[in-house]
Parts: sequence; C-alpha cells; structure tokens
Amino acid sequence: MVAVGLGILVLGVIVTGSIALNKSFAAVDNFFSTHMQQIRIIDYLNRDVKRSTIAEISANAQTIYCWVPKYIIQTGDADATADNIDTRRTPSITKNGYGYQVNYYSGTSANGPGGTNTNSSAVVFSVNGQSILRTEDGTVTTIASSTDQLVDQVTDVSLANSGYLSTVVSFLPIFTSNNAAMERAGTTVYSTAYLRNLRRGN
Repeated sequence: MVAVGLGILVLGVIVTGSIALNKSFAAVDNFFSTHMQQIRIIDYLNRDVKRSTIAEISANAQTIYCWVPKYIIQTGDADATADNIDTRRTPSITKNGYGYQVNYYSGTSANGPGGTNTNSSAVVFSVNGQSILRTEDGTVTTIASSTDQLVDQVTDVSLANSGYLSTVVSFLPIFTSNNAAMERAGTTVYSTAYLRNLRRGN
C-alpha cells in the first residue's frame, strides 16, 4: 500500500515537472522566435531607410514612409520592356551647383508626401494587428507577426545636414509576472539608421 502511494506521488511529481518544463520550453521558443522577427524588422527598416531620399513617420508613430530610388526596372515603368524587367537601371548623372546628382528614373507619380510627384518607389511600414507589413508600390509583404508595438522617430538634424530614423521594437513575451510593462521593456531592441541618399543642399 505504501509502495502504491509512493508510486502515485512520484508519478505526480514527474507529470507536474513535465508540464512545467513544456511550458518553459514553449515560452523560451516563443521568445527567441519573436526576437528573430524583431531583428528582421530592424533589417528591413535599416535597408530601406539607408536607401531613401525622404523618410517620414505618422503622428501616432505606427507607420513609416520611405521614398527609395527605383534601382530596378519593374513592370509598368515608362522604360520597361519585355527584356529588361527585374534588371538594374542605369542611372543618369548630372552636375549642379551642389555637386553631382544621380537619378535612376525619369518618370514620376503622385506617391510623395502630401500627394506630390516623385520618381521614387514608395515604401510603407505599418502595424496591422500583431503583424508588421511592408508595402512597396502597392505590393504588400508581411515581414513579422506577434510583435504588437512599432515605435519610431524620424528626425532631420539641420546642423549635421543629415537625417536618421531611430527605431524601437518590442513585444510582450508569454512569460508571466506581475508587471507587463517591465516584461515588454525587457524585450526592447533599438536601432538608428541614417539616410545615406539624402540629397544635401536641396
């Protein structure tokens, strides 16, 4: 009888320990998979911001707008033919009072700030539920999910004649505690990217 009782006790400990370990492993797996998505967001943002000539942010800091030169010939472009789709575009280089200016595409569309015309691709990063979407000229790509906060700041520093995007991406892990704000703060990733293509003097 004692042996049966001890056996049941040992079995209960094993089951309880197994459940606790499974929950812990699931939480760790969720944490690292979501952290990888944070890195993916930062990589996408930094790449597009560094290529941009203009970058803006919405008033609620949940949407980022970038205007990137059209490096690649795409279907619908004025210079597109059956043979050159998805190939690199040869830029034109002109000299002006500020030095040399490089243009990749002569056509324009009303996709700029406030509906102005630009000769660039419009890239928009936005939060949709717990996903972050990247939209380039109408083509939507989901670059991350399970991240529910994208807080950014775009600042143009006149004295430095430069522009940069400071990005903060965080998520709420499934580890539990009594302070959700601290849980989120512990997952925060920061990044700063400079607009290398900013046309100085314009």
